[in-house]
Amino acid sequence: MKLGSRIIALALGLSLPSCTFIIDRSAEQCSTDSDCSSFPGTVCSAEKVCSEPACSTHQQCVEQLGPYHACKVADGVCIDMRSPECTVVEGDYAKEDAILFGVVVPTEGEAAEKGRLITNAVRLALREIGQTANGLPPAPGKSARRPLAFVGCNDDSDADTAVTAAKHLVSLGVPAIVGAAFSGITIKMATEATIPGGTLVISPSSTSVAITDLADDGLVWRTAPSDIYQAEALTLYAQTIQDSVRQQLSMQAGDKLRFAIVHKGDAYGSGLGRAVEIALQLNDAPALAVSNNGFYQRFDYGDPDNAAQNPPKYAAAIQAMLDMEPHIIFAFGTRESVLDVMAPIEAGWQSVSYRPRYVLSDGGVIPQLWSSVVKDDAQLRRRITGTIPGTTNPRFNVFRGAYNTQFQDGTSPDVFGAAGAYDAAYLLAYSTVASGAAQPTGHELASGLAKMVPPGQLVNAGVDSLSTTFSLLGRGESIDFNGASGPLDFNVETGEAPSDIQIWCMPANANGVAQSNVFSGMYLSATSGSLTGTIGAVCD
Repeated sequence: MKLGSRIIALALGLSLPSCTFIIDRSAEQCSTDSDCSSFPGTVCSAEKVCSEPACSTHQQCVEQLGPYHACKVADGVCIDMRSPECTVVEGDYAKEDAILFGVVVPTEGEAAEKGRLITNAVRLALREIGQTANGLPPAPGKSARRPLAFVGCNDDSDADTAVTAAKHLVSLGVPAIVGAAFSGITIKMATEATIPGGTLVISPSSTSVAITDLADDGLVWRTAPSDIYQAEALTLYAQTIQDSVRQQLSMQAGDKLRFAIVHKGDAYGSGLGRAVEIALQLNDAPALAVSNNGFYQRFDYGDPDNAAQNPPKYAAAIQAMLDMEPHIIFAFGTRESVLDVMAPIEAGWQSVSYRPRYVLSDGGVIPQLWSSVVKDDAQLRRRITGTIPGTTNPRFNVFRGAYNTQFQDGTSPDVFGAAGAYDAAYLLAYSTVASGAAQPTGHELASGLAKMVPPGQLVNAGVDSLSTTFSLLGRGESIDFNGASGPLDFNVETGEAPSDIQIWCMPANANGVAQSNVFSGMYLSATSGSLTGTIGAVCD
C-alpha cells in the first residue's frame, strides 16, 4: 500500500480531512501536541504550528498518531485512513507493500444487512488469501509477500454519501472499490468520484442496463449481470404466471387479464420496467397493443433516493392499482417496492373474487418481506414470487459453507450480492498479480481483469486454486474464472458477464411462517435463453 505516487488527491484537487485543519502559520498555535487536539491528525511542529506529522513510512505514522494512519509519501505527511463515512480498516495496512482496496456499501439503515454481508464476503476472501497463501506474491524485484487490506465505508443507501466516501478512498490512492450495492448509487459514485479519480469499481449487485454503456473509461465492472437477463426471465415468467391465473380463475379463451408494472423511477426500476414492457405478451398480443388498452398499465412511482427530481408518488401508484384491479402486478424497485407499494395495495384490495399475483425483482428481496409483510399469511406467501440472479453451482455451496462458518451475525450468504462480492475480492487480488505492478492503478487492474476470461485455464474461486492461479498469472497467462456467483465470462468491453436468473419463492416453516426466499427450481439459463426446470414443492 505504498500510497506515495498512488495518492491522486493533488491532481484532483481533493483535500483530505486533516489538510483542512492547517490554519495561519504566521502565528504560534501550540506548544505541545495536546494543544492540537482540536485538529485531529495533527501534532505540534518545531515551528509551533499544528500540522500533519512528517513521515517516510506508514509505520512512522502509526507510531506518532496511532492505528489507521498512513504516510502520504509524496508530501511526507501522515494522513488518517478513516473519515466519517469510512470507519472500518482491516488488514496489515502498515506494511509498505500492502495492497489496499475500498468497500462502499450501506452498513447502517434499512439496507444494512446487504451492506454487512457484502463487506463480510470481501473480508472472507481476503482472509482466505492471507491465511492460505500469506498474501499475494512479492512485487517485482521484492521478496516479501504482499498483504491485502481494505477500508470499509457506509454509504447509508444515499448516492451523495457514496460519492463523499469514494472521494475519500480516491484520495487515499486505493486502486479499486467493491460497491456500490445499488445501481443508481454505483452510477453516481462512478461518474462523480471514481472515474475522474482513475479508480476501478466492481459492483456485486448493481444490475441496471444503464451501467453497460456508461462512459467509464473501462473502470466500471460488475460481478452482477445486466438486467437484460432479468428482463428476459421476467418476460418469459410472465407467460407462466398468466397461464396459472387463467387456470385458477377458470377463465375462457376470450377473457382478458389485467396486468400492471409498478417501478421505482431510478435507472434500475425504469430500465427493468421498460425492457419487460417492450417484450411482454398479454392476452395474445403485445402489452402495448391497442387491444390491451385498459388491461395493461406501467406506473413510475418516483425515486425516494432522488426526491428532488423524481419525488415518490406512492399514494398515486397504490390508488391506480386499486382502481385497475390487476390480476398480476410486477414490482421493480428496492425496499419501497415492498413496504410502500405492494403492502398497501394488498391492504387496500377490495375485490372478493380474486387477489393479485405479485412478482418482484431482486431489489425487493428484503427481510421485512417475509418477517412482517407476509409472516403467517399462507395465501399471500404463495402469491409472491420473483426473480434474482444466482446459481446452484458447487462453488456457491463451498462459499456458503465458508461464510456460515466465519460469520454468525444474522446475515445470509444466500442474499444476492454476497457471492458476487466474494468473487470481486478474488478478482481484484488476481488482477493485481496479472498487472505485474507493485502498486497497480485502476486502469492496470482493469487490464488484469481482461485476463480472467476464456480460453484460459479454468480456475475456481476459493483457496483450492490460489497457488496455481498466482503462477499462471505471474507468467502472463490468462485464466477462466469460475466464481461462487457463477461462471464470470466477462465481456472485456463492458466489464460484465451473463448469469442464470432464478425464480424464487418463500417456503414456510413448520409453524406456517414465511421464511427467506429460496430458489424454486425454475430458472432462466443464460446459455440457452429459455426457462428451465419447474416450480418445486418447496414453494407450496
